[in-house]
Amino acid sequence: MGSSTVSAARRCVVWFDEFDQFLRAGGITLEMVKAMLAGPERQVVLLASMRSKEYDRYSSRQRDVTDAATWRAGREVLLHAGEPVELDRLWSPQEVGRARESDRDPRLKAAAQASDRFGVAEVLAAGPELLSDWMHAWHTGEHPRGAALVAAAVDCRRMGLHRPVGASLLVPLHEIYLSARGGAVLRPEPLEDALMWATAPVQGASSLLLPDPGGYLAFDYLIDLPGLPAIPESSWEVLLAAVAPEDAFDVGWAAVDLMRPSIALEAFDAARRHGVPDADYAHAIALGNAGQPLPAVHLLRQLHQQRNAQLGSDHPDTLAARHDIARYLAEAGRHAEAVALLDRLALDRQRVLGPRHTATLVTRSSKARFLREHGDAPQALRLFRELLPDMTAVLGPDHVDVLLARQEVGRTLGHIDRTSDALACITEVLHDQERILGGAHPHTLSTRFELALLVARSGDLREAMRQLQALLGDQERVLGLHSRTLSTRHQLGRLLAQTGEPERALEVLSEVLRDQERFHGPTHPRTLATRYDQLLVARRTQGPQTAAVMLAALRDDCRRALGSSHPLTRTVASAAGTT
Repeated sequence: MGSSTVSAARRCVVWFDEFDQFLRAGGITLEMVKAMLAGPERQVVLLASMRSKEYDRYSSRQRDVTDAATWRAGREVLLHAGEPVELDRLWSPQEVGRARESDRDPRLKAAAQASDRFGVAEVLAAGPELLSDWMHAWHTGEHPRGAALVAAAVDCRRMGLHRPVGASLLVPLHEIYLSARGGAVLRPEPLEDALMWATAPVQGASSLLLPDPGGYLAFDYLIDLPGLPAIPESSWEVLLAAVAPEDAFDVGWAAVDLMRPSIALEAFDAARRHGVPDADYAHAIALGNAGQPLPAVHLLRQLHQQRNAQLGSDHPDTLAARHDIARYLAEAGRHAEAVALLDRLALDRQRVLGPRHTATLVTRSSKARFLREHGDAPQALRLFRELLPDMTAVLGPDHVDVLLARQEVGRTLGHIDRTSDALACITEVLHDQERILGGAHPHTLSTRFELALLVARSGDLREAMRQLQALLGDQERVLGLHSRTLSTRHQLGRLLAQTGEPERALEVLSEVLRDQERFHGPTHPRTLATRYDQLLVARRTQGPQTAAVMLAALRDDCRRALGSSHPLTRTVASAAGTT
């Protein structure tokens, strides 16, 4: 049913299930919603349902990226709706009690009996039972091929593809998961049997794979499970080679969320070349995230001029472009220029959007962070402490952005050598993140990393190494080969050198460097930073002339990739001059 059909009807109710799929690029807009509801003597109701995780993408700025027009269009639609009704996963004791006493449906009564462990809706949909079936199917002689098909379909959704996956993609993709578990050793069943098992309903409810004329869709319950393993790199590659340009746009945003910069860049480039709306802006953001901040600034300035001409200087999208320009100027080491831009932007956002708008608060947070990186940590601390009460009043104490702002306070305390205060602050944030977000959430893992660095700064290098080793195991399980996992390994290499184990340190840093080059590319700032620390360790066993040549080469590479004003370039140039 199209919007024109709804607009022509006098009385109708339209239910948009999985509403986030209607908000993607080229999807429903506020104008379409108004047209469907317009007209005298009409009774039209539009209902929409979506997962909380997807709703949060529009209801709050959980992405540290741009206010892209697609995002804003979706947000405008949601803001136009009535007050949202949030259905908690767990029923209240009163609701469970009524369900237990009900004799009208034995399935409801049985689900209520299991509500101490699972949500009633989950049990009704057979979610826990299906999960158990999936895990058990990996065993030799069971349904390992079926389990691999489910794993591939689940990761398709985690990678941003929420439409049914055709067999032409799902079959080659599932081989990645089957091979990782042992392949032929598992004695996998024939493909036809695997699909029949995966699509079989349990207790007349859901199935692991939902069959559709266009292919197969993974059951919703599975994609939000905590502790799912990291998505294999080869899965991203296979998916990107197969999807349409408009799907590549969504895959790109999923890659941004999961910090896969090279994948995001490739996905947005494919979407941009085929004219997908907003893909050019997303491509510029991905370019900056991939370690090319100055080329990103160049593109963003052009896009800002376009928005200024088409939308006006006060439009939120035009203001967002100014924020992103400042962001990547700071990434390039041009902090003073970035802060000056944000000073002007803060005034404009406050005038246009108001002082309590999330975009205004984000501007203030960015300014404080850039000041700290520029060397003015005391001023940054003052700004963060002024911001935190305002952000808490607007978003609430448990909001992810408030937790991140508190983490920034702890980091800034560490920068001014108030290590004990920083440790107390970060420890408190970690406890709250574990309570609110869970131990496997990327933000929680990031705070553990910050805590370990502070422990090292306090002088307890062995305890810091112990914490980093424990963190690394969790990161590799949850994130896989990831920017943050590489950062943890990098810091372990540095601490090994500081504790008198240069040979092991050199081995660790060399391995990290190889993975950095593969993951980020040879000119990314993180790769160049690892290369610098590796050279500092290596020059202990090499002659001064060899070290001087290698440092000079690194200095030249930093200048070409980052510019002469970047802090890393200046650090390497100083070391090269004194070697």
